Amino acid sequence: MGSFSEVVMSLDFRVDTPAEVLAAFSALEQPIPGDAWWGPAPALPEPVIEPVQWWSPDWREAGETDEFEAEPWRHDWASWLSGSMSGSTVASAALVWTLSKRWNLTCRCSFKSWAEAIFVFLEWLGPFIDSWEDRPRLVGYIDDEQEPRPYLLWVQHRRLVMEDLNPGGG
Repeated sequence: MGSFSEVVMSLDFRVDTPAEVLAAFSALEQPIPGDAWWGPAPALPEPVIEPVQWWSPDWREAGETDEFEAEPWRHDWASWLSGSMSGSTVASAALVWTLSKRWNLTCRCSFKSWAEAIFVFLEWLGPFIDSWEDRPRLVGYIDDEQEPRPYLLWVQHRRLVMEDLNPGGG
């Protein structure tokens, strides 16, 4: 039957993130108060409409090929990051304009897959995540129900990396 993994992330997009990348998440936009001193939020591009009916983030595990492999933002990530394949995860996702004048993506979702496969399909986000140059920045975790401890997600030097906290993990 397979196992489920819960993904919890909160990341700030870099100020130079291309509009087409933000479009993959723009359906998650949450309004900020009209009188917010850090507003108004810049206009987001229209949300991506999924171009392929069969597509899912774990297309590799399903043995499929993806014509947009080099441009994963051309898929509707908002739907996947705001949903849950598990009855034990209450899914939520939001894209919010923050005090730091960056778009923040926060999500809690689950996939019927293992942590390593999930990391592979999220890894493309690394170059677009705001990070500190001198040390890693924690942006989330993946909790694989088959493992006793979660896998941490860090960004540093424009790369998303995963740290395995499980005994014998690396």
